[in-house]
Amino acid sequence: MWAALLALGASLTWGTSNFVAGVESRRRSVWTVTAVSQIAAAFGAGVTLLIAGQAVPDLRHTLWPVVGGIASAVGIVAFYRALAIGAMSVVAPIIATAAVVPVAVGLLLGERPGVAAYAGMALAVAGVALVSWSDRREDGQRAHRSAILLAVFTALVFGVMLVGLDLGDRDSPYWTVFYTRIASVFVILAYFAASRRRFDLTARIVPALAGLGLLLTVANLLFTVATTIGYLSIVAILGSIGPVFTTGYAQALLGERLTRRQWVGFATVFAGVILLTV
Repeated sequence: MWAALLALGASLTWGTSNFVAGVESRRRSVWTVTAVSQIAAAFGAGVTLLIAGQAVPDLRHTLWPVVGGIASAVGIVAFYRALAIGAMSVVAPIIATAAVVPVAVGLLLGERPGVAAYAGMALAVAGVALVSWSDRREDGQRAHRSAILLAVFTALVFGVMLVGLDLGDRDSPYWTVFYTRIASVFVILAYFAASRRRFDLTARIVPALAGLGLLLTVANLLFTVATTIGYLSIVAILGSIGPVFTTGYAQALLGERLTRRQWVGFATVFAGVILLTV
């Protein structure tokens, strides 16, 4: 139960950060949003690590979190760009299919959830597909094909990130998140240095972008701790429905219209969540 609640908390936090990122990416450079938020996320992870006071894990536990951090950097840039050029209510839910990667890894590692859990997984994935599926004419007007392709690519690399968070040292989840966030910010800043890009930054927008980064750190921590006490295959599904919350924000705050099919998708997702948490 605790693993499920932590994973749902991660989804809510990720969903909120994705909405903020989508709004900010439409106002300024995607690279600025990414760089500032990743610096803040790394800072937040470092402060949390100092407070927790966990011992440094064996170096062999750093590889997968670092791989996850690199995947996170690549995926965040692609995702924020997709949110900037496409409709959030269409693009965001596609990211939830990232759960397919860690679910497959969990099953390969020998996890065997019960029948209710398998049914919950199926319902959650089907619900996300329904939320993502809108009228073709609407797609042509509101979401570029390139945004959909970017979202699919993001789902793949975010899946790798989730696996990286799971395969860190289970006794040192704060170090796992720290390694992931440091690797991510290193990749972004290295690109900035190599390309000589400039920050499109003013003092007024720093709090919003910093808050975005801190939300990412909180989501990472909640998900990582959840994987230490629950099945990756279940936690991955519950931790990947954040885009459904993003879609809800977009509908409520940006006036993006949802079809009847998408509302059915919402209900299906939550039915799946109920089965996964019992």
